[in-house]
Amino acid sequence: MLKRFGPLMLIGVGAIFLLATIAYWVYAETLANPGAAAVPGSVAGLRLTQKTVGPEAVAEITRLHSKAFPLTSGAMAMYGDGSVILWASGAPASPVAAEMVHAMTDKIAEGRSPFTPVGVRQVNGRAVYELDGLGQRHFYFQSGALVVWLAATEGVAEKALEEVMAYYP
Repeated sequence: MLKRFGPLMLIGVGAIFLLATIAYWVYAETLANPGAAAVPGSVAGLRLTQKTVGPEAVAEITRLHSKAFPLTSGAMAMYGDGSVILWASGAPASPVAAEMVHAMTDKIAEGRSPFTPVGVRQVNGRAVYELDGLGQRHFYFQSGALVVWLAATEGVAEKALEEVMAYYP
């Protein structure tokens, strides 16, 4: 019986090994060449005035955090005169994005960042973390495999959050 199933088992193990190798290669290539995360054309009545996507956006996100993350896509968008700034970072999977949000929350709670936590609110079943700092209100949340950070001036912050959350359901 083993002689009959032995070759089939070896073929199966080989196929699994081959698929795992291909999957790892695709994953490594995606991290090495991140794509563009989508951003809205306007937020809170303000037109998109500047946009950086793909590898350039991921490099900027890495620079801001002084730490590399496993990002598959990225975008940074500015609206109006900078009244609204949006960052979207794509993780390989939703659990990775959730871990990134958790790590960010822990790091900010240490108190060595320019941001002061204001609180956490639930919006349509999602946790939205709110911060003050650098003359703006800041919000961050998870949307599937994306981590979204929104910075907005006081006058447009709530409208911007509403629209960005609708764009990233």
